[in-house]
Amino acid sequence: MMANRKKRATWAVGLAAVSSMTGAVFALPVTAAASADDKTSFAMYIIDDGHGFDPGIISWEAYQDSIGIFEGLVKPGPKGPRPGIAVSWTHSKDYKTWTFHLRKNAKFSNGDPVTAQCFVYSWQRAYSPSTAVRDGGSSALTNEVPVVNGAAIRAGEKLPQSLGVKALDDYTFQVKLERPDPNLIRDLTLPTEIWSAPLDPKVHMFKNDWMQADKIVSDGPYMLKSYTPKTQAVLVPNPYYYGKVNLKQIVFLYSASQNALLAYKSGQLDAALLQSTDIPAVKADPSLSKDLHFFPTSVQYTLQIAPSQNTTLQNPLVRKALMMAIDRKTIAEKVLQGAAVPAYEYFCPTWLDPWITQGAVPYDPAQARKLLAQAGFPNGKGFPTLVIRVPQVGQPDVVAQAVQQMWENNLHINVKYDGEEAGQFYSTIGQQLPANEVGVVQSSGNFKYPQLLLPQSLDQYLGTQYHSLYWGYLPPDVYQQVHQLDTNQSLDPTVRAKKEAALYKKYLPKNVLDWINTGVKAYQTNDDNLMKEFYLKHEQNVFEFPIYTPLEPVLIRSDVKGYTPNDFLLTVPPIWLNDITRQ
Repeated sequence: MMANRKKRATWAVGLAAVSSMTGAVFALPVTAAASADDKTSFAMYIIDDGHGFDPGIISWEAYQDSIGIFEGLVKPGPKGPRPGIAVSWTHSKDYKTWTFHLRKNAKFSNGDPVTAQCFVYSWQRAYSPSTAVRDGGSSALTNEVPVVNGAAIRAGEKLPQSLGVKALDDYTFQVKLERPDPNLIRDLTLPTEIWSAPLDPKVHMFKNDWMQADKIVSDGPYMLKSYTPKTQAVLVPNPYYYGKVNLKQIVFLYSASQNALLAYKSGQLDAALLQSTDIPAVKADPSLSKDLHFFPTSVQYTLQIAPSQNTTLQNPLVRKALMMAIDRKTIAEKVLQGAAVPAYEYFCPTWLDPWITQGAVPYDPAQARKLLAQAGFPNGKGFPTLVIRVPQVGQPDVVAQAVQQMWENNLHINVKYDGEEAGQFYSTIGQQLPANEVGVVQSSGNFKYPQLLLPQSLDQYLGTQYHSLYWGYLPPDVYQQVHQLDTNQSLDPTVRAKKEAALYKKYLPKNVLDWINTGVKAYQTNDDNLMKEFYLKHEQNVFEFPIYTPLEPVLIRSDVKGYTPNDFLLTVPPIWLNDITRQ
């Protein structure tokens, strides 16, 4: 659906923004300046997308919610989940019923108590398909928590009030699941699950209210004092928070066009996300090098097949040849100055899922040329022009340009680099290429534990989640039908999803459908071996071209303590703001 395409486009733009932070120093207001000398404040760079701080809608601001503006049943810790609003919890023997006992002194930033009914309200709201439609955003990823009736509610078949959640009393919250989930507590600490945080039912919010700091009521240790889209947000302690709040002020800086290294040197940032071109100079500086850290992320740079009137890339021999012609190690170590590691599968970063390297397609230009010849293109002869489309923020995408050169040199084909302004890229990402061209587009996703990414059914996977990854595998005339559905904003989302899923099920190649069904079976049986088979098949079929996983180079001042990076977010912010202290 459009919403999910938008989510991946947002991550793609985020990668582009992080990789091109060049220009003048950050221009900060007086309240945020010189934080290096202020032991009660902390300033850092993070991405925003101007959608507001609604935890029930996918946005970069919602991810900021997850690190301390809102607090859910549990919160992330350096060694795993720890109590949040829930002080304890129990589960049934089959892991299908979970009961949470809430602390009685938790309050929202307006002084209202946080009760079990606040969780019932927020969970029902997050699962309701009307929330995203009304608030103009992408629906929260509630499908990762298999609550009873959740999928039916999302499909518009049942009302949100039928969701399997209940307030047993003011401070006891119960969740009933459709299948066993022993990992529920772990999964609720992910930034994408911030929709599970409580909301005050007494506070009625409209779309634009989530952009206004004075209207946002939250329950985390910090609350918004001010927010200027694309510029900055200022956080201050929630006066009603149940525990101690460590700092008097936290500043989020959003401008990706500014030079973070200069801002760090001048004392305007306490944690600075660098670009790869900064790394040699920082390593050579005796002082700065002590503050340099490399943190892995779960966001992967991938090239997915673009829709085209030409079906050449539907040939598995061609795709494997293209993959074998990319030297991912050189890209990671030289092009990106060591600020990356090779990626081998779209969904699975190697630091989280090391077993994924078992199915890696190797770099082998000679074998790549043989495969291309077997596919009917000896020495690249007769191969259509291959277009690489990427979002570009400032400077050209050096990784896409490196891939362009490798494909041209190793396969002797004509490759065209097309770097577009982010807004233009997003608005035309589904554009079908003409018959004399094939193409790939940069696609990035925020990945997590592989169990959470399994397809729950063909309809769910193809109608509402990852279907845009397989645009390029449809017959050209069928893709045009899908694109018309995708861009029809007047169509009910549930109707659109069903219509699109029906087209995919009818026209996708058998090997794609068989692969998805393997994942469905793995999901239904909780079989880890089948789960691994699902991802390894995806890797070996080369349905996309994964290139690298960023290792984010971050400068953190030596007096900053408690900064545990959140590897599940691109800019690796701290997992919990209230862990941070200054010494």
